[in-house]
Amino acid sequence: MTGLVITLVLLNAGFVAYRAWVAPYRRRAPRRALMRIPETPIAGVKDGERVRIKGRAIAREPLRTSPISRRPCIGFRLIVQSDSGGRDVWQRVVDQEQFDSFLLLDDTGEAMLHAPFDLELDPYDVRSDNPSPVLLEILEREGVPVRGTFGIEHRFRYVETILMPGDEITAVGRATVEIDAAGRPLSHRHPPVMCHLRGIDEAVVIADADDLAP
Repeated sequence: MTGLVITLVLLNAGFVAYRAWVAPYRRRAPRRALMRIPETPIAGVKDGERVRIKGRAIAREPLRTSPISRRPCIGFRLIVQSDSGGRDVWQRVVDQEQFDSFLLLDDTGEAMLHAPFDLELDPYDVRSDNPSPVLLEILEREGVPVRGTFGIEHRFRYVETILMPGDEITAVGRATVEIDAAGRPLSHRHPPVMCHLRGIDEAVVIADADDLAP
């Protein structure tokens, strides 16, 4: 019985530590704050409004490759932390983020989303173990030492978040409806227009669509 109790305590401690590490990097905006903005079909977006739209992510530029999982994606963010003293004092040593503008498509139309983005997407990969060869290559490229003064190996953990073509997401931002040859005309008398969300005054929030499901 004593052994079982000890095992359960250790498992619980591990779960708590995992949540403490992952939660800050999910960076999910408060659900209530986003839900206060009614969801609008893309075709119904008005110029100048702060809107919440939902749809499927479509790449506009050649796909990037995520640094750890090596998956083709629209964009990614990688955060790596290091504990050099073995005392659970973690410092951020790598913070990479690369995103191109991309399209969001729903049943009524499409919108163009532009960086910078506030990523509220769930992480694709979370690890806290010995660095893989891929991670070691990134650390070397970034000039991050993997051993201390006496040859003791540092501990590393990372979170990789990626947006892939076809992902269902929700976006929140300030909309502009602009004349755009890639858009749709409101009628045969009007030029084609498209909705744009630009991260100028404030970043465009991107969240997993199911996170904001009713």
